[in-house]
Amino acid sequence: MLLTITRRASLWPRRFTGGYKSLSTRTFTSRSSNSQQRTNTQAEVKLNRSTLHSEIPQHISSQSINLFNHGKSKSFDSQLGRTTGISASNSKQISIDIDGKVYDFSPLLLRDQCTCEKCLDPSSKQKNFLTVDIPAEIEATSVTKNGTGVRIQWGNDIPGFDATHVSNYEIGRLQSYTVNGMHKAPIKPPRRVLWEADTFSRNVEDIDYQMYMEDEAALHRALQQLHIYGLIFLVNVPDTAESVSRIAERIGPLKNTFYGFTWDVRSVPQAKNVAYTSKDLGFHMDLLYMHQPPHLQFLHCIRSSSLGGASLFTDSFRAVKDLHADDPRAFKQLVDHSVHFHYDHENHQYRRSRYVIELKDGNARFEELNTSTPGEESEIIDLIDAVAWSPPFQAPFSLPPRSVLTPSPQSTVGNSLQEWHSAATKFNDLIHRPGMIYDRLMGPGECVLFDNRRVLHARRAFEVGDAGKERWLRGAYVDKDPYESKMWVLQRKFGALDD
Repeated sequence: MLLTITRRASLWPRRFTGGYKSLSTRTFTSRSSNSQQRTNTQAEVKLNRSTLHSEIPQHISSQSINLFNHGKSKSFDSQLGRTTGISASNSKQISIDIDGKVYDFSPLLLRDQCTCEKCLDPSSKQKNFLTVDIPAEIEATSVTKNGTGVRIQWGNDIPGFDATHVSNYEIGRLQSYTVNGMHKAPIKPPRRVLWEADTFSRNVEDIDYQMYMEDEAALHRALQQLHIYGLIFLVNVPDTAESVSRIAERIGPLKNTFYGFTWDVRSVPQAKNVAYTSKDLGFHMDLLYMHQPPHLQFLHCIRSSSLGGASLFTDSFRAVKDLHADDPRAFKQLVDHSVHFHYDHENHQYRRSRYVIELKDGNARFEELNTSTPGEESEIIDLIDAVAWSPPFQAPFSLPPRSVLTPSPQSTVGNSLQEWHSAATKFNDLIHRPGMIYDRLMGPGECVLFDNRRVLHARRAFEVGDAGKERWLRGAYVDKDPYESKMWVLQRKFGALDD
């Protein structure tokens, strides 16, 4: 038996020492006395018909496949006298033939997957037993295979389950385990597309509000486009304060923050947020100082400014891809060095540290990304999880909590900032390239939906002198979980947009 123990590398120490072996693995090998039995078993599958018949007990039926404990693993169709590939050995593994190949399954794993009405509530689809209630010594006493599934009866079952308890499994469910280790194939969203202003304008059409609200297929297309590009626009939105809530709640519940469930973006005296002024607002993402920043942001234009106030958007993932191609060292700095974000006011104190470039499996996939050739856009974009860029809410640089202090900690902070500064400057230049910025002066009746962890947004300054006519947007947030849930449900019904 081969036992592999995998440990994830620590974050800060390994990052500062320049080590990028993200997983340290120790392998221990022990040989079980059953290994020879398994070898013998494989050989015995080839036994001839007469040998098999000589070992079949008289009580076996042609409708079932019985399991024997002869110190070897063997199963067969008693009527035809041939092996079937379903067996249980002394090691308690259950072997099942799937499309001509035999796979071993853990009895504990299969028992835990039982979906009978006693094990799984038909209404709630929730388990009625604890996995830890399954005896470690559970074993199959009978296994029957038919054309579409496998039927198993258990010995030493969970207390309260008698010998009549039967588990049924679809072959497709078992086959999924042999392919990806999951009980069913994961839903794969359409591949993301990195964009610049021209490609976004050509490829992404505005979506009618009424279609979005009333047609599930239209909603599906909208969410697929939102995943692919991170940015979509609705038009013909009713001129009411409640419209942004309706648009957001079509996807999932509103995220409540200290701004409320919804909020207004317009200039106010002594603003607590730069967004509530009429000044230029540079590229940023919202609420990065929170543990769970909003995933989707919605901004409904109720009134546009008579002069200025255009909205700007850019694809940060495109900038990450280009940075990786142009300067891998700078890319590495933004993967390694964290930035502190905060919201520091009398009634609200928030603080969170993040890396500008966040990979899906943390630093574990850095080497995989680092070995990609610059032109492999699809490989790189699949590894990027999120970007964290919000200069207006950046906190003073400092060492992370629980850092090992050096004799000159201020120098450590300064040196770290120096390295980060060079890389961040290059990233900032990339996101501000004119051809990468989608510029849109939103008018009344338009609503933008965008991925707050991918698409950076900004705003040009606007005039406030014409009282009652200044720019007014109403906003809302939705978290990632309800967004993905809605997207998965609709994709299961309509398929992926790129299928």
